[in-house]
Amino acid sequence: MFETPVTFACRGQQIVGMLHLPPGRGRVPAVLLLHGFTGTKVEAHRMFVKLSRTLAHKGIASLRFDFRGSGDSAGNFEDLTIRSEVADSLEAIKFLARHKRINSRRLGLVGLSLGGAVASYVAGRERTRFAALVLWAPVAEGPGILDNLSTPEAVVSLAQTGLTDHEGNLVSMAFVRQFAEMKPLREAAKSKCPVLLIHGSQDQTVPATHSDMYERALSSPKRAVKKIIIPGADHTFNRTIWERRLLEETVAWLTATL
Repeated sequence: MFETPVTFACRGQQIVGMLHLPPGRGRVPAVLLLHGFTGTKVEAHRMFVKLSRTLAHKGIASLRFDFRGSGDSAGNFEDLTIRSEVADSLEAIKFLARHKRINSRRLGLVGLSLGGAVASYVAGRERTRFAALVLWAPVAEGPGILDNLSTPEAVVSLAQTGLTDHEGNLVSMAFVRQFAEMKPLREAAKSKCPVLLIHGSQDQTVPATHSDMYERALSSPKRAVKKIIIPGADHTFNRTIWERRLLEETVAWLTATL
């Protein structure tokens, strides 16, 4: 198993990632991992690292990276928008698909939370590129999520400066508007690849009803959609028993579909 730090660029800014490759020399399927809002390529309790390493043992490569303005990548958080994350993801999949070890016809996407919504946009833009889509606690629509960005204090700050504070991160008016207006269900429906949805029953950040919305929007005779609700689990599956189920189901799905 090989783990290599990598860099590529989007709109002149450096993006930093980690490429995981199985041992050997032949071409292998690969997965792109998209982290959540204020997250990084590692994610809570290193679950992206654990997923990538497990996939590599199963013969599947992966690339996890920091969106611009997050983690080790260039840029400022206040410049982050839904559109910038989609643009970063499209560059990342190009980078991954060009690698000599990667079978560009056997690609998958994994997205967590807001990364799930971004993954939906990417799957919609690249309608025939992906063979699998996995969404962990995905955001289906903006209203009702990140309500602290619409408090009276936040509204005043946005009106006066174009920015507001979210847990020590400056968030722009552009992000707030794009988040409120995004339509990930519509975008995901443009792709026909099989979809796995995994959500915690006690998710207080993005309620499990969001996965219900994905299931209704995407289910069709031509597409396999599987939804798993993990009893008791929170937004980022913060117990080892929840994480174990999350990773086992994800790896089994990707192994079967890629």
